[in-house]
Amino acid sequence: MSPSTAKAPALAQTAYDSPYSRSGAPQPHPIGDDPYAPLRARALSKLEAMGYDPSTMTERGVLWAEDQDPFGHVKQSKFMELLGIGFHRTMESYSEFMSEDEYSDMLQSKTILPVVHKIELQIRRQVKYPDSLIVANRPDRMEPTRYHGTTSLFSLKQQTIVAEVKGFVTFMNATTGRAVDIRSAGGGWIKVYDGYLKKVESAQAIKEKWEKAKSEHVKSKI
Repeated sequence: MSPSTAKAPALAQTAYDSPYSRSGAPQPHPIGDDPYAPLRARALSKLEAMGYDPSTMTERGVLWAEDQDPFGHVKQSKFMELLGIGFHRTMESYSEFMSEDEYSDMLQSKTILPVVHKIELQIRRQVKYPDSLIVANRPDRMEPTRYHGTTSLFSLKQQTIVAEVKGFVTFMNATTGRAVDIRSAGGGWIKVYDGYLKKVESAQAIKEKWEKAKSEHVKSKI
């Protein structure tokens, strides 16, 4: 348990569910200092330094009854549900490059849609209530017919990634059910392709810088 929440009263330990922990809420917080605020700041800083896309991140607090198994741990199926939020947030980011009609047609499966093709889940640590998880996606590779990414769950209490999915979506023609080169669709789809090439380049450069610094830090301790 994080030192920030170890001795906090019960309401403070679930402050992530309070609307007073959200931007725009009046202050001071009714429970006093929000113990998750400094944890959230450190988590976001670390995730950005690892190359995760800040624009698609989201946060989901762990719920007592809905999320845990009989042993008091977050269920494996819940991990996938939460990671799915990250998949959807990434898809929503396509709207940055599309017209309103193009985006609507994608959502209604009228033209092209991104379909999860292959994923590999790694659960690194168990998660227990109370806690709050940041869902974050890092663009790994963009191809004309596929997008590859890493989606992770970062625990505020543990201050580390607790679960991770690596995989890719295939862009499918909604009529034929076959993979399609999104560049051939023209319009906003070309912008999605070009935009995500830039996102991948930026994310991987940041990731490489992070891994280099981490490696040098480890070497300095040997």
